[in-house]
Amino acid sequence: MNPMGSPSSRGVARAGLAAAAAGLMGLLAVGAWLRPGLPFEGGDLSERASYLLRHSRCWTGGWLLCGFGALLVVNLYRVLAARWSGASEGKCGLAIILATAGLAADLSGVALWMIAAPGLGADQLKLVDKMALALSLFVAKILYSLAGMLLTFAGWRELPRGLGVLAFAVWLSGFYVAGKTACGCGPGLFWGLAVLAILFIAWSAALGVHYLRISPGRMGGEASFTPDPRD
Repeated sequence: MNPMGSPSSRGVARAGLAAAAAGLMGLLAVGAWLRPGLPFEGGDLSERASYLLRHSRCWTGGWLLCGFGALLVVNLYRVLAARWSGASEGKCGLAIILATAGLAADLSGVALWMIAAPGLGADQLKLVDKMALALSLFVAKILYSLAGMLLTFAGWRELPRGLGVLAFAVWLSGFYVAGKTACGCGPGLFWGLAVLAILFIAWSAALGVHYLRISPGRMGGEASFTPDPRD
């Protein structure tokens, strides 16, 4: 028995399309409002601090969009875990724990940049950068990627092969971003994040479209799996 319930194909489609839309909004927010204030390209700290003061509303709005997107990403994880827990309850349960921990780290980093960074001097801003990067782009990306891999393994028999392969490309990009964060590679980190965002948007949108096309009761649409005794 699945204690979380088994969402319909349409429910999975809604979660996937919502996550894709939120991811796109977050990507646009970074490009339009957040990028000049972020440490990815080695910008002068005093210039960045000045930018945050002059554009505090855009800075706050951009981070709110990113935080909302993170919530919808974890919601997609939750929906997929509920659907596939009958096939692999252990993997799905662990994935939700990891994703929830990742969300806590991610939102903590977002809060530091959004609330603490504006108004700081250059030295203080550098410290906030280090803490926010460690939380949002190292810890969170590792936890999100591990959770995503577990879910992909759990749903492998139901997912079309193209979507499964694309999913692994997303999670590997997440590990790449975490690695770039650890080594302090600014420009490489920015482009790694861009690739990760684009891959995730493409995957979650394709996932949503795939499940939207599945009619109730059709083979593969409302599949039921035999639990794996190893879980």
